[in-house]
Amino acid sequence: MYVSTFTLLLNRLRRIVQVRKMNKPISVEERLVVTLHYLSQGSSMQTVAWKFKMGKSTVHCIIKEMCQAIFDVLHNDYLQPPRNEEEWLSIATSFENTWNFPHCLGALDGKHINMRAPNNSGSLYFNYKKNFSLVLLALCDSQYLFKIVEIGAFGSSSDGGVFQESEFCEKLQTDQLRIPRDAPIQGYSNQQGFPYFLVADAECPLGQHIMRPYPGHLLTEEKENFNKRLSRARRVVENGFGILAARWRILLQTINADPNLVEAITKACVCLHNFLRVSSPAYCPPDYVDRVGDDNGAWRRELSQPLSSIGTSTHRNSTHRALQLRDQLAFYLNGEGVMH
Repeated sequence: MYVSTFTLLLNRLRRIVQVRKMNKPISVEERLVVTLHYLSQGSSMQTVAWKFKMGKSTVHCIIKEMCQAIFDVLHNDYLQPPRNEEEWLSIATSFENTWNFPHCLGALDGKHINMRAPNNSGSLYFNYKKNFSLVLLALCDSQYLFKIVEIGAFGSSSDGGVFQESEFCEKLQTDQLRIPRDAPIQGYSNQQGFPYFLVADAECPLGQHIMRPYPGHLLTEEKENFNKRLSRARRVVENGFGILAARWRILLQTINADPNLVEAITKACVCLHNFLRVSSPAYCPPDYVDRVGDDNGAWRRELSQPLSSIGTSTHRNSTHRALQLRDQLAFYLNGEGVMH
């Protein structure tokens, strides 16, 4: 982090962080350094306490207070969903220019944040990887900025289940997100209007504003090509999670804290990610965005997944309209929208 960026963040925090009256008070600067070191290095609180010559309980209090403060001062400017159709259309244009996927408003996925087993929690937080975790559900734009996040679902829940129970899903279904109206896909001469949508993996339900891959193994070449194109667009959110965890390495560890503090730590990391992605070019260099690239087998892994009960049920529950829209988009991507 550049000194200028650190100073900018520090000045924001000074407005709300109160230094306690002590014989040797810990300044806001030192509190911020301790917190950033903990988040970025992935060290335990005890290791941070030894390094800064503080008590472990003092470090715990600092991290808890500062993570909440970081979220409070940054989320209004750096973690807000698009406010109108123009902002959504800007994301869609960027997706089409960068990833060659039209009408895409973002990539949706979930990430498990590992933590110690909470007391008396049973299997609520126990996930399929046999760890205890909270789920971070996120919508990412084409430049690895998180636009909408929901944190705190039990690790035992699937990504599709977390999405269907989320406030985000409710707002999407009740048209509260101000998603743009249907419009023709540029360059597609054989249709009137097409909805704008989010791209998601096979666990999310197919819908008018949710585009997921074709399920199954024995697919036609056209369907395989559609899945490949969708996977290239969807991997943006996976790349975003990768950058997030690489910069804030505490997310690579099993966090030794209660669920409330794990949630605060995750919210702070997401806000810092967006803040530095916008204000610091060195955080994620522009040439990191792979405009063509290969898919490194991602789409093949997706196609090789067995048909789980979630995958088959969401396919059965998909509306006829949604199935038609996916077929229309596949027809376009294999015809006039084919990559050269």
